Amino acid sequence: MPNLRELKVGDAEKLKPLFKILTGKEILIDDASLVADTNAVCLVFEEEGELIGFGSLIFHKVPTKGDIARLEDIVIGDNNQGKGLGRTLVLRLIEIAKERKIKAINLTSNPMRVAAQKLYESVGFIKGNTDTFTMTF
Repeated sequence: MPNLRELKVGDAEKLKPLFKILTGKEILIDDASLVADTNAVCLVFEEEGELIGFGSLIFHKVPTKGDIARLEDIVIGDNNQGKGLGRTLVLRLIEIAKERKIKAINLTSNPMRVAAQKLYESVGFIKGNTDTFTMTF
């Protein structure tokens, strides 16, 4: 099994192919600011020097709900899907949330990502009935 580890400075370039799968465009992240951010935990799967998976857990406070988190940017490379890596990644992020006494974890998932939605439901997430709104600047 590939090595699951925290994101480190210098990983940004190796993440480009994964984020292209996720977003359809080339994205270069600021890995140094993510590594330094105490409100973010970013994990990667590494195999033979290549990054083949990524996921993040972002912590924040909500006045009516307390300390909560969001799963963001969960992605496994095309050649490695269907091997249980996504499940391992999500379960580890859930463990981290529990260790930090988080009260809830939220996520959004594109309805076209059927396998991802099945994974989230299989580990205990419940699909809500609210719509997602976004404002982009």
